[in-house]
Amino acid sequence: MARKFIRQVLANLGVRHFYEAENGRLAAELLNDTAVDLVVTDYNMPEMDGQALIEFIRTQSWQKSVPVLMVTSETNNSRLAAVEELGVVGMCDKPFEPATVRALLARLLAGS
Repeated sequence: MARKFIRQVLANLGVRHFYEAENGRLAAELLNDTAVDLVVTDYNMPEMDGQALIEFIRTQSWQKSVPVLMVTSETNNSRLAAVEELGVVGMCDKPFEPATVRALLARLLAGS
């Protein structure tokens, strides 16, 4: 349900090409073979959580510098701080407002 919602928000913002993974492990596998411009992830996922996925991206992926946006309901501040240190471009709390995602993407695009 959350993936469907974020996909709709991104589509409304003009994003046209999507790849989806059911869990963090499948996302890591997808990133091994597919170039992407942005990764949107949750913290809490089966098989590989968002922190482990971002660690994989930053240390093992050939796409080490890809921007990562985290959309999450995680409330543990130490976990969230660890994710921020890994280099996410932004974090949105669930439920989130589309304007929040729009602002984060605008900031990302302005920096590139």
